[in-house]
Amino acid sequence: MGVRLFPLVFTSIAFTASALFAFSISGSVSSSKGGPIEGAAVSVLNIPSISSVQTDINGNFSLEHTTSIQPNQSGLKSWKVKWNRQFLEIENIHSGSFQLSLMDALGKVVWEDRISGSNGHYTLDVSTISSFKVSFLRIKDSNKESTLLLSKEAVSTKSEVLLPAILFKKTGYQDTTYTMSSENETNVSIVMRDTTTEVLACPSSVLAPGDQNKTITIDGKSRQYILHVPNAYKGDAPVPLVVDFHPIGGSASGESSSSPYKAKTDPEGVITVYPNGLSGPMGNAWDVGPCCSDANDTLFARKIVEEVKKLACIDPKRVYATGFSMGGGMSHYTACHLADIFAAVAPAAFDLLKENEGACKPVRPISVISFRSTGDFVVNYNGGLSSVVQGMPINFLGAEGTHKKWAEINKCTGSPATDKNGCSTYSNCADGVKVTLCTKQGGGHDYGDANVGWPFLKEFTLP
Repeated sequence: MGVRLFPLVFTSIAFTASALFAFSISGSVSSSKGGPIEGAAVSVLNIPSISSVQTDINGNFSLEHTTSIQPNQSGLKSWKVKWNRQFLEIENIHSGSFQLSLMDALGKVVWEDRISGSNGHYTLDVSTISSFKVSFLRIKDSNKESTLLLSKEAVSTKSEVLLPAILFKKTGYQDTTYTMSSENETNVSIVMRDTTTEVLACPSSVLAPGDQNKTITIDGKSRQYILHVPNAYKGDAPVPLVVDFHPIGGSASGESSSSPYKAKTDPEGVITVYPNGLSGPMGNAWDVGPCCSDANDTLFARKIVEEVKKLACIDPKRVYATGFSMGGGMSHYTACHLADIFAAVAPAAFDLLKENEGACKPVRPISVISFRSTGDFVVNYNGGLSSVVQGMPINFLGAEGTHKKWAEINKCTGSPATDKNGCSTYSNCADGVKVTLCTKQGGGHDYGDANVGWPFLKEFTLP
């Protein structure tokens, strides 16, 4: 049997503009009371430059988009890239140190390396380092970045790598978000809740107090979570929902037993859920960008919230996330990517990462309260390169670096004020949100203080 050879595709990072990113979606929008909705605005949350369209008299919509990328004018333009779906070769590398990242179709980093331009050439056999389908190559130095699309036929720049999140909006109806799972979708059916005459309906059957093990399917994978119903839940009025993420190597049941939030939320009848991460290099983990699972955990979180809203009487404007250690990292990631369904988050013992801070672009300002200990021996309070995840070194921004980054993201002004609990808060932020860092002197790798965290969370609702 002969060996099949693929030609190396040779390109420069700087080249003529070409259409590289395209998607299409069509379907219909109807009211929760029945009948089509005319004139609903359909827009793309995570690509605000795309013009919105409106549904027609029958509630139908169609949205298509193609992005034309302009020539890259960065200092990396002299680089030459060869790609044949297995081997990646880079030539004309000028002097300096550079970070290379390979990403999948959704923009998730699946491999990274730092190289030197001293010899002007770099070769990588992609098949030896990743079982993922590689779609993009990102090249970064201290102040420049280029992202290349590695397709079957070409190597080219691409500016947007995330699949679109579609927002449906009309006065009198609750804003509804739909995240595409592929680049071309048809016959999508959207139901918007009528808020003008409709009182939020609670499920006719009331959930019995206790824990229920639930399973849903995400991208063909069976995912589990625990639904916790407290004795104080009556099912006759909407209550908040808290999604609580476990640490790396942990489990949903372990988080349910260890988290301090249940003791504060149970007396108020709050529903809590404890998702279970999929196995990674150190046990059950979460996808927080550069590591540590290949699961689509943002979609998992979104689907959990959608399902629990059907099972329990949940106030959709009061959904919150918290978590410890890597669960705190997932809480940060949730704030970055799911701000349309979570009103506020309370991560503990984890920071934003240098590898994922650039992708943290919430669709609206979101309140964040972080809990950190100066004596944390796992996630250093001051941040920096960490080998906490075996085989996947990651760079933490540090507690104060993360605090400042969230203040920047939320357009906070002025200086933070510190209270008696050691919590430093930016209060002058966009849309009335707040950004708080609660620092525990000494301590270790600790859970957050729910006595502070829960009052903070429930202060905020979705707009």
